[in-house]
Amino acid sequence: MNKLMFATVVAFSMISGLAIAQEYKYQPSPNKAEYYFAKYKDGKNLNDLIDWVKNVEKNILNKTPEYENFEIVLLSPYFHRDLTSHDVIFVGLWPNSTEQYKGLDYWVKNGNDAMSKIPVVNHQIVDAWQWSVSVPEGEMGVAATRFSACKMKEGVTGRAMFDAYMDFAKAAKLKGDNLGRKMIFPTAGATEGVDYDFVYLLYANTVAELGAGSDNYWQNINGSAEDQKLGELLDGCFDYNTWIANKVR
Repeated sequence: MNKLMFATVVAFSMISGLAIAQEYKYQPSPNKAEYYFAKYKDGKNLNDLIDWVKNVEKNILNKTPEYENFEIVLLSPYFHRDLTSHDVIFVGLWPNSTEQYKGLDYWVKNGNDAMSKIPVVNHQIVDAWQWSVSVPEGEMGVAATRFSACKMKEGVTGRAMFDAYMDFAKAAKLKGDNLGRKMIFPTAGATEGVDYDFVYLLYANTVAELGAGSDNYWQNINGSAEDQKLGELLDGCFDYNTWIANKVR
């Protein structure tokens, strides 16, 4: 299924509250995300971008009700097949589209001066829906995330996939797992021509915990009934890449 068509159907289903939702075990709690893929301007780096965010937070975000629930994470590529395409991803997280577009409305009217000082050049901006599957316990420090593009087998729905991930995450937690998981559905701005149904995000509160979680999976979770169920629904995942994450707001 084409990812953009799939994401449109998913978004419509979430908004309209279709009756078929009762056929599924779990109800997703969707949130919105904006992904800004960027390159640093000459002589600039992550520290400059963090300083810019802190300045904007002090002078705009903290003084503007529209940004009360706005979170920011900066992702720097680490294990990646192409380290030349972009230096950083600015991720803006919102509870829903209403708050997202109120913030956007304010920014396009009042953010020009701040944007003139940003130390990066954006070359792609992607709007996305996100379904949270699990959230790690504890506070997030300098963290690690892993993304992959996934395709479901013919006839499998996103909601069925979500149910399987939820069952897997609950079972994994009983085996010591403390990783976060999200199903991400890119919409506007997404790259065309790549055949996948959703992006799978796996993340930990620290870099070390992502590695420990991987070992725990292979030692204690791999091959479980819940793990096998995922395999029955997934056609496969590809384009794995790992990022260092700094939550700055």
